[in-house]
Amino acid sequence: MRPTNYLVGPPLRARKPVNGWRPAPASREPTAAVYESAVTLVRLLLRHGVSEAEVEAVTGMSLERTRHPDARVPVSQIERLWQMAADRLNKPAIALELHHHYPENRLHFVAHLGMRCANMRSAIEHWRKYAFLVSEIDDVDYVVEGGTARFIYSCRDPRYTARWFAEHFLSLALWFAKSFTGHTLKLNGVRFMHAAPLNRIAHERTFQAPIEFSASENSISFDASYLDLPFRTADSYLHHFLVAKADELKAGLEQEARVENQVVAAISLLLTRGEEVTLDRVAELLKQSPRRLRQVLEAEGQRFRDLFDEVRREAAARYLVQGMSISQVAVLLGFSEPSALQHAFRRWYHTSPGDFRQQYARSGASLADVTPLPGPAGIPRRLTGGAHTQS
Repeated sequence: MRPTNYLVGPPLRARKPVNGWRPAPASREPTAAVYESAVTLVRLLLRHGVSEAEVEAVTGMSLERTRHPDARVPVSQIERLWQMAADRLNKPAIALELHHHYPENRLHFVAHLGMRCANMRSAIEHWRKYAFLVSEIDDVDYVVEGGTARFIYSCRDPRYTARWFAEHFLSLALWFAKSFTGHTLKLNGVRFMHAAPLNRIAHERTFQAPIEFSASENSISFDASYLDLPFRTADSYLHHFLVAKADELKAGLEQEARVENQVVAAISLLLTRGEEVTLDRVAELLKQSPRRLRQVLEAEGQRFRDLFDEVRREAAARYLVQGMSISQVAVLLGFSEPSALQHAFRRWYHTSPGDFRQQYARSGASLADVTPLPGPAGIPRRLTGGAHTQS
């Protein structure tokens, strides 16, 4: 079974005129909360002797803004922060262990809500419903097949998919399960979409289960009975009030979010399902008429066809430099065959997928800079100044 599908934000209001919509944020980019992962990464860098000015210069992030509990920043800044921490701290697998550096009880609001749930099943469903509070691009889910359950992390916006997010979420889920139930989950297997790192020791130590890389999803699998383990941190009284606050926060953020990002999430869902991506199908998922959706996108300066092409263009580059094969990328992005992807890639970047991957490896660029800022020859500009490190 699967929990309720909380796809994106609230349905678009068909009767409301375009010029009556709340103005979209100045930045097109989806945002993420800085609490607690980004705040902890900054703290570790400062302890290591990196100056605040350098952190701001490399990431583009204003550290003054991050001191507010409600602070949110563009996702690319979060990703550059992960890369900077991995490079400067010489910890390529930092995403697997960051939670060990969290101060006691310093967790995001959604984690506090989850720990007050009755059991793991309920906590995952709440995590999925309120994932938007953590980041516009993150999604979690679970499936049960026979006696086995899988906890799945996916990126709602393929333009920003990165190993840091997948590794952090899966290791965090494992840690939450142990902390909230008092039981260590014995995993049956772990799957990552990115290619295998040069050194797997940290992954093997973290999960203690067979690990598959270049897989079709990011997930951990375990005995389905774990889903009903009671939480020792459960508190129905606190849960009631935390849910009410979560609903309030979610409604506010969704009102501020760009419709473009909701459309991208719907495109991503259709690609994941292997369905044809059309304006009509996306409008159906967003419970809106195609005409109305087209109008709202145009008000944000977008056309559906161009946005779909952008999603596939930027996702293709990211998937390739993360080690996925051309065939795998073609399937993920809905191309009929690898040759169709190769043709599109040459149109986008004026080079072949294989040459692009080699140029990226030689450039030393950060994955956060692969898109959306391609350089003159199709290879990304190197913005961070830090060498790309692979664990």
